[in-house]
Amino acid sequence: MSADKLLTVLFNAGVGVSIIATVMSLGMSFTVAEVLAPLRRVVPVVLLIVVNCLLIPAAAWGLFKAFGIKDAYVSGATLAAVGAAGAMGLKAAQLARRADLPLAVSAVIVLQLLNLIAVPLWAGQVVSGASISAVTILKDLLLLVLIPLAIGLAVRWRYADHAKGWQPELVKVANLALGLALIAGIAVNWSTIVSLLGSRVLLASLVVVIVSLAAGYFVGGRDARARASTGLVSGVRFTALGLIIIGTQLHANPDYLGPAIVFALVDMIVAIIVALEMGRRARASTSGDRPAVARDGGQAASPGSHKAVLVEVGRFGQRFSGAAPYRER
Repeated sequence: MSADKLLTVLFNAGVGVSIIATVMSLGMSFTVAEVLAPLRRVVPVVLLIVVNCLLIPAAAWGLFKAFGIKDAYVSGATLAAVGAAGAMGLKAAQLARRADLPLAVSAVIVLQLLNLIAVPLWAGQVVSGASISAVTILKDLLLLVLIPLAIGLAVRWRYADHAKGWQPELVKVANLALGLALIAGIAVNWSTIVSLLGSRVLLASLVVVIVSLAAGYFVGGRDARARASTGLVSGVRFTALGLIIIGTQLHANPDYLGPAIVFALVDMIVAIIVALEMGRRARASTSGDRPAVARDGGQAASPGSHKAVLVEVGRFGQRFSGAAPYRER
């Protein structure tokens, strides 16, 4: 196996493990009623649907065109941006610490179901004749979100005492997998990133991600926890759907695939950085909380924090003995 293939496998596995472990840990943290409760907020849910399924795809398409990049680059990057609510948004919401996690879970499920209609329609507009099967979208929703969530909820219901101990361990696994995925993803796509440096694709992708995060953020209204969830869920696009369309129907044409890969990486990295910064600010603003002390005398990192991601990658294979238990607040 070549180095590129190995890095690709590590990236895909890291993303998958991080999402599944995150969703299972969320299932162990809440009840079914708590996960479904946010859907009663009709107005925010409708606004979130409009923003994610209509406004963000339209804005992405327009912004990529406005940067004056070649048509194929515009189409490739836009295809990566039209899918709403990538499951990695749940990991970002968890890292933000103060996000409304039941709302994030509910939003991802609803928006991914609506991708069944929205993504084929947008894909056909961006590239004539392009589409994606409903089976592909449903498969990802089932494998990455619904099944892990159901397992987590069942464990909490049946083995509540064990769930309290397993939940923080799953968060650590998710953090480690995310760190490895980021390193592998950047390494395997480095040549693609460099080749597009002069094309303004990177800058355009950054602007689109920031606009997506901001649009979702304002949907959350006055509730800071809701804003964090809606912003991060909206900002993390379901980029895998665009990559599948390009790979299966556009014959993995590099003019489409390169910009799509760049957007996918920029989207994930920027959203995670924003989430980590939210988490840092949340800890700084929490009064009366004293940091845990690690065995070496330093400050321990909680499993959901940005330090946890870095420390767990650096201590691969070792137990994170000094970490404070992860608690949603």
